[in-house]
Amino acid sequence: MTAIFAKTRKGQEEIEQRSGGLGPRPRRVLILIDGKRPLDEVRAMMPDPRLDEALAQLQEEGYIERIGGSDAPPPAAVDEAVAAPAGPVDPAQMDKARNFMLNALRTFNGPYGNLGLMKRINESRTPADLRGLLEDWLATLNLTKMGQLRSEELKGRLLAVL
Repeated sequence: MTAIFAKTRKGQEEIEQRSGGLGPRPRRVLILIDGKRPLDEVRAMMPDPRLDEALAQLQEEGYIERIGGSDAPPPAAVDEAVAAPAGPVDPAQMDKARNFMLNALRTFNGPYGNLGLMKRINESRTPADLRGLLEDWLATLNLTKMGQLRSEELKGRLLAVL
């Protein structure tokens, strides 16, 4: 997303006086918003899966406003990329996809990075199960700088296997 946000007067006052009672996450996002950086750069500086929630809160409460840029494709586009025709399940392909997802998590997030997700990946039995975990997998990879840089490539390679 290349949208650019700027602080409103209310946002500037909040930074100076801390009068609005913002929580830590929205406050950090507000500090990063400067009217110059595209949202992609803000994401790189603060790799938080709940960044969009904080942005929405700041916008709804009048702390920031959108001043330029364009939106990314709607989330439905991700669903179309994930959707695939059902076919016979090849156990070797399932193992390959499962191992690929687990190895990526271990590489970018460490061996104990997200044990719950690792367990769900291990327990998946169909390509549809793994596709259902794709969004969580990508969000976890995006928690690290290197994961952010490689997540789109890794997603493409995974979808080729699934």
